[in-house]
Amino acid sequence: MSRSRKLCAILLVCVLCMVVGCGKQTTETTQEKKAVTYDNGMDNWKSEVKAKELTCWYTNEDDKTFLENAAKGFQDTYGIQVNLVYYDGVSLFEDMNQANQKTQGPDVYIMGNDQLEYAVSGGMAEENTTFDEAFWQKEYPETAKKALTYKNKQYGYPVYFDTYCLVYDANLLENAPASIDDILAFLDEYEDTGSTKAVFRWDVADPYVNTMFLASYANLFGENGDESGSIEVNNEQCVAAMQYFQSLSAYLWMDKSNISHDTVMNRIKDGTLVLGLCKSDILPTLYEMQGQQNTEAVDENQVDATQDETAQDTEGQNEQENDNQEQTDATQDDGNVTGDSSKESKDSTNYQIAYVPSLTAELSSTTLSTTYGAFVNPYANDTAAGNLFAFYLSYACSDQQYAGNGKLPVRNLGDGFDAMQSVLYAQYLNSKPVPKVMVLGDYLVDSGIAFDAIWDGQDAAEQLNWLQTTLEEKIK
Repeated sequence: MSRSRKLCAILLVCVLCMVVGCGKQTTETTQEKKAVTYDNGMDNWKSEVKAKELTCWYTNEDDKTFLENAAKGFQDTYGIQVNLVYYDGVSLFEDMNQANQKTQGPDVYIMGNDQLEYAVSGGMAEENTTFDEAFWQKEYPETAKKALTYKNKQYGYPVYFDTYCLVYDANLLENAPASIDDILAFLDEYEDTGSTKAVFRWDVADPYVNTMFLASYANLFGENGDESGSIEVNNEQCVAAMQYFQSLSAYLWMDKSNISHDTVMNRIKDGTLVLGLCKSDILPTLYEMQGQQNTEAVDENQVDATQDETAQDTEGQNEQENDNQEQTDATQDDGNVTGDSSKESKDSTNYQIAYVPSLTAELSSTTLSTTYGAFVNPYANDTAAGNLFAFYLSYACSDQQYAGNGKLPVRNLGDGFDAMQSVLYAQYLNSKPVPKVMVLGDYLVDSGIAFDAIWDGQDAAEQLNWLQTTLEEKIK
């Protein structure tokens, strides 16, 4: 074979090797980039599980029923027993670390995103490598992804959330107000007909709720709330928003020492409030009230039917019933109904959920939200089992979430949400995740001091400058 022909043969072999190699690499790359689904994600973790039982810690007693039901379903499906442990201590990660050293730490624990920096810094949270970007976008909102992101890595599996919303009486307001200015305009026109209704209330001493006045314009520890050195709460727009906040003090006649979230909830239960800012745990209360009203309506119909049947028995009985009914009607027309006045107020209300209004046409509002997730302990006995159960809680149990603990799931159920749930979920989508930095506690305490002072009439700019300086000193 000539030299040139040998050279050509060698080159041909090299080209073939490159083609085969590239084809193999392409196949491997395609396999590696296979889109994540719930089924294949669970299958991957299931293939690695060795344990026959796992432990899950939870810190909210309300989660008990939800977790018990989930644990039963998980065991039926995967044959793995879940031991649920209610943790009511005050040093979660210190206690978890001590338990880990005795190989008694949890495989999974339920936690709000506000504690994420503590968890990651202490090495107590395993990164979530299960979800790819497409799976996040398809199944969960961007709010949840931001909430569970720390230093560009995702941790935990989102389960449920808390935020706040506007509750309003649709019998008095045809449409929910778009701004607090609209509420004030309604207040100017509203005439109380003796039902002793307050127009607008919220827990004005709660900095978590009051941050809605600042959140649109403040820099609260960076885009994902994980930059402890990034804070700005005293710019021009923040000052304008808090000046508006201050103006409400005199206009609404609200004494912060006498108003709490519970008092707002109770006013709604009694039917003595037109509008209120409420946390998302108001939802079960509204359903209960609607159920009671429906039940009372059915009972009244049954009573009417019984009276009609009884009235046919004797003419004398019929005349007596008519006399009694005429007396009752006359009393109602006079507005002097005896009995429980709060029941009358409650029965005449039709509370609905709406978005938290903006402040004015120029000043917006932004609510905070807390995303609760199932986090995997890296020092657990079987992290594969932990991931399997955490993913199960997040995805497979999402349609059982509300029935279990009265919370809405983070996973988007679409048509699985009813009308009120859809509004509350949309409020969550447009909320800002509560910061997850360790100095969050300092922000809540110090901002609460500044908000109280502004509400009581002190200069808004001076108070925000104080808050800015105080926080900067603490995060140095």
